[in-house]
Amino acid sequence: MRILFVSNLYPPHSLGGWEQNCQEITNHLRQRGHHYQVLTSRYGADSHTETDHAITRTLYLEADINYYRPSEFFLRRPKRERANRNALRKTLDTFQPDLIYIWGMWNLSREVAYWAEQWMPGRVAYAVADYWLMEPDTHEAYWDQHARHSCLDILMMPARWIALRMLKRRRHAHPLELEHVACVSEFVRTKLSKAGVLPHGARVIYNGIDPRPFGNAAGRRSPRNGCLRLIYTGALVRHKGVHTAIEALGLLKEHGQATGVSLTLVGGGHPDYERHLHERVTALAVHEHVSFRGRVPREQVADILANHDVFLFTSTYEEPIARSVMEAMAAGLAVIGTAVGGQAEMLEDDMNALVYPPDDASELADRILRLRDQPSLCVRLAQAGRRTVLGRFTLERMVNEIETWLEEIVS
Repeated sequence: MRILFVSNLYPPHSLGGWEQNCQEITNHLRQRGHHYQVLTSRYGADSHTETDHAITRTLYLEADINYYRPSEFFLRRPKRERANRNALRKTLDTFQPDLIYIWGMWNLSREVAYWAEQWMPGRVAYAVADYWLMEPDTHEAYWDQHARHSCLDILMMPARWIALRMLKRRRHAHPLELEHVACVSEFVRTKLSKAGVLPHGARVIYNGIDPRPFGNAAGRRSPRNGCLRLIYTGALVRHKGVHTAIEALGLLKEHGQATGVSLTLVGGGHPDYERHLHERVTALAVHEHVSFRGRVPREQVADILANHDVFLFTSTYEEPIARSVMEAMAAGLAVIGTAVGGQAEMLEDDMNALVYPPDDASELADRILRLRDQPSLCVRLAQAGRRTVLGRFTLERMVNEIETWLEEIVS
């Protein structure tokens, strides 16, 4: 097959595991004899020289990753929409794919998907790992909210009215057929179906990882020696709930129970939220327990996990399903997490993880103490978690299902 992947982001310029999955899928399909081309955004391209001719970084995102600039909606959006349409058309003409596989749509105009369906009817597949089909796009989300100050809100009313009217007209003019859809979890499929935005026949293809590098790292884990080394890897944004972990450590210290407990935060995110996390560490006086590693190269993650005992999954929103938890389980870490969204299809309380209510620092602190004081429980959960990944969430299984599905569409 000749497959054109369309994605908002693509490594090395990515924000999370979903884009990394895209890169792994393309590599595996190439090894199986398929040909691919990736059409993605310009995000990060200014500081990067592309060496892979199969990657084209020409699409415009709808807005800056961190901060929305309302003036660009009126001054640059129409031109960027035309540029995106032309980039897609050019790629189709030069690559001549058998089908288009739309991977990531957050912050990418839905018009890209619309024109893909128009130019290759019946040959467009969607990998859905979030809720973009039922949520407002980046422009709608900004213009539909009110300003913090009433005076500014009044001044913006005319611009808001015009913008929302334009966006409504655009959405009606570019409806999506969504003939072929695969959701990343049963939760996502059910949620989108209940919202009436998902056609009948959508399937579930669970996310997956290559467990080998993480299994190798697990064999190098150093002894605990009475300590409990916690770790979080992922985006530092509010809905990921990382603040809950810091608050939990604050409670442990307040009650004199933080001895031997440390937390490493790996990743980056929104500057405002990162600043908030540092402020909470200072306010709770837990400097000696919390360390910020920032973003690290992908190839270092397995080794970093190998130096820790427990992975914290702290999301407070309906997570579709988390690749980071799979990696931690494969690396032999016990998991403490929230069973939000699709995570309920992976995490079983006291079976392969300890589960706590979202945004509840007190309950999280309780789970941390249990694992610190019961090393045997930590080992049992870690072993069960690894079996969960090897049995249900491998990259090989994911590639097999995707390949079969895409071949069905082409034939």
